[in-house]
Amino acid sequence: MSFNHHTDEQLFQQIKKDDQAAFRTLFDRHYKTLLGTAVNILKNVDAAKDAVQDVFLQIWKKRDTLEVKTSFAAYLKRAVINRCFNQIKSQKPMVSAEQLEQKEGNLASIIDNLEAADLQDAIKKALDRLPERCRLIFVMKRMEDLSHKEIAEKLDISPKTIENQMTKALKVLRAAVQKFNEKKA
Repeated sequence: MSFNHHTDEQLFQQIKKDDQAAFRTLFDRHYKTLLGTAVNILKNVDAAKDAVQDVFLQIWKKRDTLEVKTSFAAYLKRAVINRCFNQIKSQKPMVSAEQLEQKEGNLASIIDNLEAADLQDAIKKALDRLPERCRLIFVMKRMEDLSHKEIAEKLDISPKTIENQMTKALKVLRAAVQKFNEKKA
């Protein structure tokens, strides 16, 4: 049976009935867009593929109990963004003893790299503390390079709300960077 003309919500109802063809249709419909979102965040195609596939795998596993209160496309996008952030959060920068020995002559460069990793970690933590909608808007604007108008249309909110949320996000991130710089000094 072809599900191409069904809405996402209709497909999800079929998925709840263990319909694999409906699941495949939903996957095919959203995979490329979600992969683009994940690549923009993770900057690595393989990691992005893993993130998107993990989201779909979780949907299939939790299909009996999963409740989607927004549009399914918005739910998928948010799930992929959150999965990407979790992946980034779980990656810890590591420098081995061998690498340190190899770069002994360039210790300043290593210190710079470690400080950059620490700064990146501070920014990630600040992003994680943002309210979900604020973080989603920030990611759409800064990592996916969408305009205020595009974000407003996708989330069905006013451009003024986008502006306010971006101001809030940038204030939190500036404070995190300033705090990091004060610690470093």
